Amino acid sequence: MAKENNSKTIWIIVAVVFGILIIGGLLFGFGCYYFYKVGTTQISPSPTTNLQTGTLSSYANARYGFSLKYPSTFSAQESQNGDGVTLSTSDPKMTVRVYGSNNVLSQDLSEYLDWVRNNLFQEAKNPESAKEILTEDTTLGGVPAKERQWTYIDSITGILTFVDQVSALKNGIFYNLQMEIAFSDNDEFSAHVFDNILSSYKIE
Repeated sequence: MAKENNSKTIWIIVAVVFGILIIGGLLFGFGCYYFYKVGTTQISPSPTTNLQTGTLSSYANARYGFSLKYPSTFSAQESQNGDGVTLSTSDPKMTVRVYGSNNVLSQDLSEYLDWVRNNLFQEAKNPESAKEILTEDTTLGGVPAKERQWTYIDSITGILTFVDQVSALKNGIFYNLQMEIAFSDNDEFSAHVFDNILSSYKIE
């Protein structure tokens, strides 16, 4: 009788040990699979990352002979007279106008930008509140250029608006890039996007 009980006990112990080994093996296998999946999971970029470092689109203007690159997340609408293109995005709401124009008034670069500023301010709500906040020399497509920054209150929306314009004069043609955005939305991101467009700009 004692031998029979000992035999049963041995079989029970063997069964328990065997069960533990099976469960342990399953847990070990599941753990290895889990860490493998975690280690190979791809993280999708956020929309902001995509807008800053994503793909670029190209635009070339046949009429005035300039070209540039811009984020593919922007929409592009070429003007009917072929003088340039308007790039826009809605988050934040931002517009970049890129165009050429003939120097029909025989102005120098400073006179031309003063003329652009005066026209902009005349259309503003409370023109006396419009301000020129920056004027400096720069380059555009390897050509000497000037940059001006203005703020004004939009007469339609009533929003305080920031404008950054860079213009160059070559062979009787003004080459212009103008960014417009709500003053409250203007930050390092919008400046980064505009600077990248400026850096890609080329004049034939």
